[in-house]
Amino acid sequence: MPDDMSLLTKLVSELGKGNVLTDPEHIYVYSHFGEFGIKPFHQPLAIVRLGDNLDESGLTELLEGSGVRIVRSDQHEMVEEYQGPYILLDAQKPVTIDSLINRLYELDEKRGEQKQTLKDVSSFSHWLVSSLQGRDGYRLWENEEDIGFCVVQSYFDNVQTYSSKGRLLLAKGYLNGDLEESELLSDSIYSCTACGQCYDQVSLDSLEVNNLIIKTRNKLTQGNNAPKNFNTALENIKAQGNPAGLPQEDRVLWIEEQVEKHPYKDNPVLFWPGCTTSYRLPELVEDTCEILEAADYDFGLLGENEGCCGLILYLSGHWDEARRNGEKILESLDGVKRLVTNCSGCYYCFSRVYPILGLNVPFDVLHTSQIIKESIQDGRLQLKEYRGSFTWHDPCDLGRHSHVFEPPRYVLESIPGLNLVEPILNREHAVCCGAGGGLWMYREELTNHVSQMKLAETLPDNIDGIITGCPTCLLSLRNTAREKKPSLRVLDLVEVVKSCIQTPN
Repeated sequence: MPDDMSLLTKLVSELGKGNVLTDPEHIYVYSHFGEFGIKPFHQPLAIVRLGDNLDESGLTELLEGSGVRIVRSDQHEMVEEYQGPYILLDAQKPVTIDSLINRLYELDEKRGEQKQTLKDVSSFSHWLVSSLQGRDGYRLWENEEDIGFCVVQSYFDNVQTYSSKGRLLLAKGYLNGDLEESELLSDSIYSCTACGQCYDQVSLDSLEVNNLIIKTRNKLTQGNNAPKNFNTALENIKAQGNPAGLPQEDRVLWIEEQVEKHPYKDNPVLFWPGCTTSYRLPELVEDTCEILEAADYDFGLLGENEGCCGLILYLSGHWDEARRNGEKILESLDGVKRLVTNCSGCYYCFSRVYPILGLNVPFDVLHTSQIIKESIQDGRLQLKEYRGSFTWHDPCDLGRHSHVFEPPRYVLESIPGLNLVEPILNREHAVCCGAGGGLWMYREELTNHVSQMKLAETLPDNIDGIITGCPTCLLSLRNTAREKKPSLRVLDLVEVVKSCIQTPN
């Protein structure tokens, strides 16, 4: 009978290193089963992923005489019965966009039945359980295999260690001391958009897996194990007030006229474009200013004195630095009553991340979609026709993380001639653009992979374009559309609204 090492060497020789997983992180992830990987079983010698040249019977021949059994990952109950050495055969089917869509269709069909069930319950406790289980998306998978949906998993050939289940387990194992810091663990934790789609949409609101990922990054930074480009961003924010390290005076290079026209001097509204918009999409600053002018708001810009909200510091795990940066920013905004931003990341940072960091935000924070909705409702803005069929992309930071779903839809539905076409995966189910969570800074090719999947598999048919409310989403989707779908228009909400402003006769 061969020893374990010689057997593994034989398997690697026959199947290739990529198909025989033996790292502690892989073993840890694959040896947990059940809902969210909650059940640990005794660990296999290795995980084998069969390729085109070898089926299960061929693997059985390779193991003949070794005393090692094969256990399929979709038959994990066998592990409980068999306590000897085994090879785990990865037979788990990943959750695809198509399977996600199909399950949502099933939920729609069941909605009527669930409502009737609620009417028939006889006690409060029964009603509470039934109402939770009847919520859209409470459970997309009604069995033990809650592996979640992950937008990046397919990039890694669907290895579970790079899945939502895998990151949840790696985070748990690292935080409780079962796993040590490693390159593989760090790579998996940072190869994540922190979009929250994986489990947020299939569980109670209190379970936010993306926040657990960020907490794990925080511990990695304490051991100086954060990727170097995030450390560079940190130093750039300290030195220049933006992650890219661009000169602060260049923040107003293309919008000097607007800054001179609308300097902030304790105006009722502060317009905060944010770093990405100011440096890379200054035309959106112009458009937003024209909208606020048309709606007769008294507003101002900080120009060179505007800093970085510091969201990237929080996302990369540099929480102490994010807190200090936030304190500095809030001190500079003393007296602000309403802050309006077109950046979903800035909106999320001011409205949700700062409180997580223990910072009190003493002013109202509005996304441009919210103040435009307010302007339409108050009669401040009258919009003219804008013809075409468009879909709205819910940015993760604005939608799933901040629960701002209706204002942009209200605005678009208020525009005559614009046909708003909803994708099947929208609102809390919307698929990420791929650029969130610091992923674009960490691994650009992975962002491109997710963005391509987004445009190829999730958009409605026969639309003229996609509209969003986040500069990062806009840049990511535009880059992909330029290469893969050149006829598809990718627009920001303020671009559309600005072109629809009716000027008085």
